[in-house]
Amino acid sequence: MDTSTLITGQFDDYITERERSFLDKVSAFCRTEIDPHTARWEEEERLPREIFEKAGQNGLVGIAMPEKYGGQGLSLTAFALAIRELGKHDPAVALDLAAQNTLGVGHIVAFASEDQIQRYAVPQITGEWIGAWALTEPNAGSDTNGMETVATPKDDGNWEITGHKMFITQGRTADVLVVMATTGTTPKRRKEISAFIVEKSQVEGIRKIPTYGMRASETSEIRLNNAKAELLGERGRGQAQALELLDKGRIGVAAMAAGIAQASLDIALRFSLERHQFGRQIADFQSIQNKLADCAMELDAADMLILKAAAMQDRGMKTIKESAVAKLYSSEAATRICNRAMQICAGRGYSRDMAIERFLRDAKICEIGEGTSEIQRIVISRNILKEAKAALEAE
Repeated sequence: MDTSTLITGQFDDYITERERSFLDKVSAFCRTEIDPHTARWEEEERLPREIFEKAGQNGLVGIAMPEKYGGQGLSLTAFALAIRELGKHDPAVALDLAAQNTLGVGHIVAFASEDQIQRYAVPQITGEWIGAWALTEPNAGSDTNGMETVATPKDDGNWEITGHKMFITQGRTADVLVVMATTGTTPKRRKEISAFIVEKSQVEGIRKIPTYGMRASETSEIRLNNAKAELLGERGRGQAQALELLDKGRIGVAAMAAGIAQASLDIALRFSLERHQFGRQIADFQSIQNKLADCAMELDAADMLILKAAAMQDRGMKTIKESAVAKLYSSEAATRICNRAMQICAGRGYSRDMAIERFLRDAKICEIGEGTSEIQRIVISRNILKEAKAALEAE
C-alpha cells in the first residue's frame, strides 16, 4: 500500500493545470533523482553539486521567477507545494532549494539591476551556479543591530566587506552570495543595513557546522576579509528587502515542515495497518487512532495556513502576519506529528531502519530558521495589536 496516494490531487483546486503538470514533474524528480540517494547523503552529510544542477535543469530553481530569466513563472502557491513535495522525500534538499528560490535568487531578481540579474541570478536558475544568502552572525540574527560585518565604499564605485557569518545554507559551496552588511547609522541611531552581491572567490569557508538535523545540507560558517562586493539595490534598504523576502521564505519553511509531517504520517499509517499485536492490527486500538487523528487534523490546518499566505502573496498582498502564522504553526505541528509517528512505530521508529527519526531531527530547524518560533509570536502579536488599535481608533 502506498499511503502517498491518499493525498493525490488534494491541492488541485488551488493551482492551474500547468502548475499541476509541473508538480507531477517534481514528484517524478524526487522518486528518480532523490529517493535512491537520500540515505547515503545523510550518512555522508553532504549533497552533491549534481543534484542542484539537475534541479535547475528541471525548473526547481526560480519556480516563481519570471520566464524571461529562465524561471517557471509559476505562483508562490505552486512554489510552496513543490517545496512540500521535496520535504516529503529529502528535507535537506528541500531546505537548500527553498532558500535558493526565495532568498538567493529571489533577492537578486527582486532588487538587483538588470545587469546583475543576468550575471548572478540567471546562472542559478539554470542550475549552473549555486547561491546563498548571508545574514546571520555570531551576535546578529533577527536583531540586526548586533551586526558587525562592515561594508566600505571604494573609489571605483564598488565596496569591500569584512565580517563573519554563520548558519549560512550552502555558504561555502555557493558560487555567489547575497551578503548583509552595515554601511553606516540611521537617523534613529540604528545600524544601516545594505545588501551586497559577493562572488565565491571572495569568501573564506571556515567549516560545515555540525547540526542535529538536516545533516546533508551544508550549514556553513564563513569569513569575508576585504571581500570585493557590489551593492544590491538601494543603500540602506537591506533590512527592508530582507523582511519582504522573509515573508515568502517563511511560507517555504512552513511548506517544508508540512512535507516532513506528511512523510512521517504516511509511515505511521502504513505501520499501524501492517503491525499486529494481541491478535489485531494496531490501527484498531483507540490510542493509535487518536494519535493518527491529531496528526491528520494538524497537517490539514498547516496546509490551509500555508495556502492562505501563498494565495495572498499571489494577489500582491502583504503577508507579514500570515507568513508568520503559517511558519509558526506548521513548524511546531511538524515536530508534534513526527513525534507521534515515532511513538506509533515504537522501537522501529526510533531506529535508523525507519526515516522517522531523521524526519523528527530535520523538522526541528523549521522552528528555528528564518526567525525562531519566539520571533514569529512577536511578529504576530505586534500585527494583531496594531490591527486592534486601528479598529478602536476608527470607532
